Amino acid sequence: MRPTRHSLTIAHIIGIGVGLVLLIVGIVRLFLPLECSGHALEAGQVCHDTVKGRAVVRTFDEQRSLRDTTDGFLIVGGLVVVTGSAVLLHRTTRP
Repeated sequence: MRPTRHSLTIAHIIGIGVGLVLLIVGIVRLFLPLECSGHALEAGQVCHDTVKGRAVVRTFDEQRSLRDTTDGFLIVGGLVVVTGSAVLLHRTTRP
């Protein structure tokens, strides 16, 4: 059974909403202070964390790089989802 035009329209609108949330979260995170396990991390400090059951130690710069990479993925991913959903919505709703 093929999806109806109405269900595709709803799916694309949801896609735009999800993409916008990803984009906004990525941008907002750029202005938040750097954290390590929920605590503020300042220049010169070291982050002690556990990832998949293993102890991990990162410098301030390594922690910032990790967060910047994550923020970049959120921003670019959000833009891709918004753009793709908007294009598909346009194709779905045109006569």
